[in-house]
Amino acid sequence: MSSLESVLRTSRRLGLVALAGLGLAGCFQPLYGPTASGAPLQTVLAAIDVEPVTVPVAQQRLSHYMRSELVFDLDGSGEPQPKRYKLAVSVTTSLQSPIVDTTFGRANASTLLGEATYTLTAISGGASVTTGKVVGSASYERSPQRFAVVRVQRDAEIRLAKLLSEQIRNQLALTLRAKT
Repeated sequence: MSSLESVLRTSRRLGLVALAGLGLAGCFQPLYGPTASGAPLQTVLAAIDVEPVTVPVAQQRLSHYMRSELVFDLDGSGEPQPKRYKLAVSVTTSLQSPIVDTTFGRANASTLLGEATYTLTAISGGASVTTGKVVGSASYERSPQRFAVVRVQRDAEIRLAKLLSEQIRNQLALTLRAKT
């Protein structure tokens, strides 16, 4: 086989790939572009009113962090927007200690697992727009110092709240981009 034949074969393959790419070029749209109604997605997300997050009794700090992150992620502008939707979120957490010191029987590391269930409803009419569930985890090292452990647990709660909030925002953006 001559080098000219291999060049022609390679150029045909590249031409077919380019032709297939041109056929699919109109299928992809940016997530944060205009919605189906033409309104910017950020404006639609800013129209969501976040209710207080329900959590187990011992996790009240997580409720505060989660709601604050959701409000910032959905409407970080700081300007009041008219609300069209209401977001209810419920979070459950569990703690795992995968590494235990055999000498003292104390955990060296822990993982905070969280699962958030959310429901977005329209304020007018109360019809459910979407529901979903997201999961996340945040790991941290434990030390014999009691106050250091308290601080790293709080940091893990903050990281978990940010992670769950970002996932909820992305799921809502995907849903509202197609529906509005």
